[in-house]
Amino acid sequence: MAEASKKKSFKVVPPGKKKCIWMEAGVVSYKLCDHNFDCQTCSYDQGMQLKVARQRASLTAVPVAQPLPDEFTPTWVEKEMQLPAHRRRCRYMLTGEVDRKICANAYECGNCAFDQMMQDRQQPSQLPVQAHASVGGFELAEGVYYHDGHTWARPEYGGRVRVGLDDFARKLVGRLRQLSIPEVGQAVKQGEAAMELQRNGSRVRALAPVDGIVTHVNYEVLNNPSLIQESPYEGGWLFIIEPTRLRKNLKNLYFGEEAQSYLEEERERLFARVHEDDRIAADGGPSMDDITADLKDEDWSTLVKEFLRS
Repeated sequence: MAEASKKKSFKVVPPGKKKCIWMEAGVVSYKLCDHNFDCQTCSYDQGMQLKVARQRASLTAVPVAQPLPDEFTPTWVEKEMQLPAHRRRCRYMLTGEVDRKICANAYECGNCAFDQMMQDRQQPSQLPVQAHASVGGFELAEGVYYHDGHTWARPEYGGRVRVGLDDFARKLVGRLRQLSIPEVGQAVKQGEAAMELQRNGSRVRALAPVDGIVTHVNYEVLNNPSLIQESPYEGGWLFIIEPTRLRKNLKNLYFGEEAQSYLEEERERLFARVHEDDRIAADGGPSMDDITADLKDEDWSTLVKEFLRS
């Protein structure tokens, strides 16, 4: 009877699926990875780590080297560390991303050069922008949320959010000489300055569209700011964050028809400035790639700050 029960509970890993690292290490009997092995942002991994921490907190003083009692759940790291050194598989071997790699760093991945190399290779690829809508010469991208300071946020696979300047901002600021964006690990907050744009001798700031921690930076755009001019929603993206209050933040952003209405209002507001200053380009409506090309640095800074809300 017991043997029949075991067979009944046995589950096969479906084709194309991979075992969770907790299953690979033998801590749990069955769990598939549904988070692309991004353990740091995985709710299951966080739940398991919390479970272990609570169990350990209930222990009296137990030497670190002493094995945990059978009734307590080890972490996948502790499970692997129980093996001889030559059998301690790197987590990238556990997840099937490399064929053979032994961990020589006690699973302290944050200090491991091999882990850093793998992280660099795994920068999230950008989902293609399916369609664009045009509002008076300015483009809106499908599936993108817009901040009123003309930055955009796009939720992507794994729960992360890609950030950039929208088409209105890129035509308003024109060709940038340099830009500064937050470093990996830095926190940003919705509505607060997170980027600095420099054109000639003037600098302006742009606001973060959502709260979170920066996980990836687009180094190509840092080296070549003209990528923003070429494709603000694709090659010209700025950084990726792990959001901390995404659901609440998205309520403060424009999306779909609301984004179109907002852009129409901004376009009309810019028109009003066009009539005030004939140095601001307008060819039947502001649709040039560099609307403020003829403005002096101080005038450029004043106008851009007004529209970027900075």
